[in-house]
Amino acid sequence: MVSSFHPFGAGKERYGDDRHPDLPWGYWMVSSGSVPGEPPLVDEDGREWGSVREAFWIDRLGLPWIHSGWMTGIMEFMASYLAIADGRFVAPEERVRDIFLGDRHLDQFFRAYLLAAGLVNDTDGRPTPEGRSVLLMLMATRTREDATEGVGLDWIIANRTVGGHSERMAAADQVERRERLAARMAHRFATDTIGNDPVVKLIGLRITREIPVRSTLWTMSWPDGDRLARDRFYLWLLERIDRWDEWSEMVSRDGARALTEHFMKLAFCDRSVLKGSSGDNNR
Repeated sequence: MVSSFHPFGAGKERYGDDRHPDLPWGYWMVSSGSVPGEPPLVDEDGREWGSVREAFWIDRLGLPWIHSGWMTGIMEFMASYLAIADGRFVAPEERVRDIFLGDRHLDQFFRAYLLAAGLVNDTDGRPTPEGRSVLLMLMATRTREDATEGVGLDWIIANRTVGGHSERMAAADQVERRERLAARMAHRFATDTIGNDPVVKLIGLRITREIPVRSTLWTMSWPDGDRLARDRFYLWLLERIDRWDEWSEMVSRDGARALTEHFMKLAFCDRSVLKGSSGDNNR
């Protein structure tokens, strides 16, 4: 059942009465560029657009061009949200916890926004025919860089950071290369994932009567799913690999909290009080 009120940016008729609901949103636009398929794209009112996403952002959603720099990230999130809603029924508790980190009001606002836009139903929250056509369009118009990541909950979790895709991938590549160098150390830090939370853990070698056993001595997690922050911290640790044995002894002697406090001291001990100044020689 489609929402009973008149959604903003939409015609009075239901989507599907004059549009093919199984084709991507914007399929009616015509390329007028020198190369077939290239912009500008001309809509039925003769207006020219730089892309289908631009037409959807400005004309359909009524969002200002001045904020078009946000367009890619917001539309990637919208695609993931619609994909989750379209793929299966998601209980409200699961949706709030996994997608919006437990923020019930943010969940309600975003769902109300899509409802007002006519992209989801007001009964079960699943995409309307137009919502599904929008999902097809967003999937078809992803950049090559964005297309390396699937849409859905995995994308939402991976992008909970201020870092861009290229920055996150570069940090992850450095982590993978440097982690191989530290793999043979008796006491070493390593990255891991517990549930959906990225983690850094300190693994130590404990000698028992029978055999040496590796055990986790210390952990730090990022519950907001910020893998970039985790990877940056791990790279910081790798630059101080000569201190790992000493830090392991600190945990064995004084407990895990002592190491956490030590890291906090190192993070701020040589930072200037002047704005914009920082040091990175802390050891």
